[in-house]
Amino acid sequence: MHRPARIARRVALSVCALIVVGAAAIAGIAWHEGYRIYVVHTGSMTPSLKPGDAVLDRPAPTTVRQGEVVTFGVHSGPDSVVTHRVASVSDDGIKTKGDANRSVDPWTVRLSDVVGSKLLTLPYGGYVVVYLQHPQGIASVLTALITMILLWYLFFPPTAPWADAVPRHPAGGRAASHRSRTHAPPTPLAEPGPCTA
Repeated sequence: MHRPARIARRVALSVCALIVVGAAAIAGIAWHEGYRIYVVHTGSMTPSLKPGDAVLDRPAPTTVRQGEVVTFGVHSGPDSVVTHRVASVSDDGIKTKGDANRSVDPWTVRLSDVVGSKLLTLPYGGYVVVYLQHPQGIASVLTALITMILLWYLFFPPTAPWADAVPRHPAGGRAASHRSRTHAPPTPLAEPGPCTA
């Protein structure tokens, strides 16, 4: 393998490693700071949020305002949290409503129940989150990574460590001219002829 190809291979592997490590570091810092991702399971917030979308939430706010989309804990129902829009705020608490619902939610939310407010929506990101939550999903991602590494080594095999120790000379170089140099054989000494007196 030529030197430029080796350099390109090392750069590509370094970039991939930096991307993976950087993404993991960013995700860890965001989680530590209170950012969370929630999956939308129902259509109560359509068209703003569709089933299968994911919501990236900021940390729990100290105050909420009408019209803001928040995620809060509930004490009943199949989901532990709900993401709805704030319909009103009063001394009694917070009333919420799904964009697709005709009436407000039957519960009153306390500010302490709010676990985050929507930062952005990740369309179809919920499918990815749910997929990675299963062991089969993680195994498939690891299999894909291993396959990519094996294919890389198949098409860009590493150079043997002793390959660079063998001197290589381009055609027509000094070594080639040295090999092509010929020497005339030595002229044999003339044999003495018959002596005449």
